[in-house]
Amino acid sequence: MKLKALFASLFAVILMSFATESSAQTKIFAYANLDSVVRAIPEFESKMKELESYQNQLYTSMQQQQQEFQSKYADFQQNQTNWLPEIIQQKAQELELLQRNLQEFQQTAQQNFAKRQDAAITPLRKRAEVALAEVAKAQGYQYVLPVEMLLYKDGADDITDAVITKVK
Repeated sequence: MKLKALFASLFAVILMSFATESSAQTKIFAYANLDSVVRAIPEFESKMKELESYQNQLYTSMQQQQQEFQSKYADFQQNQTNWLPEIIQQKAQELELLQRNLQEFQQTAQQNFAKRQDAAITPLRKRAEVALAEVAKAQGYQYVLPVEMLLYKDGADDITDAVITKVK
């Protein structure tokens, strides 16, 4: 706990020294909401629609597999009293296989969706970061923080709108 307080104090002293050293020449801090910038990029909506379509296809396929499992399970429960032990064993193995396949599909679908989402968002995020760096440099800021990190923002400027203008 003391280490955190010491680190915070040291950080504050460093920041104050930067502020007094260069307050006449450049602006020190700005902040931006990078998520807002990414959402403002024109391709964002089309990427989100593609992801939604892909997610709906996965969901539909998963529902079909669940319905098949439920149908076969209901058939198994209804008819197992009339079946021979060998048939019961075969049907039980079939149900286990269907359930295992469904679980594997769900895991694979989640992983593939996450990969697609990353592939769709990463280029947009990089574009937003480049625009943010250009705006910060043009306006003379030394540091730009994400808005989520700010606890107090007196003396820092919000450059989100300027970055949004740059990416459009």
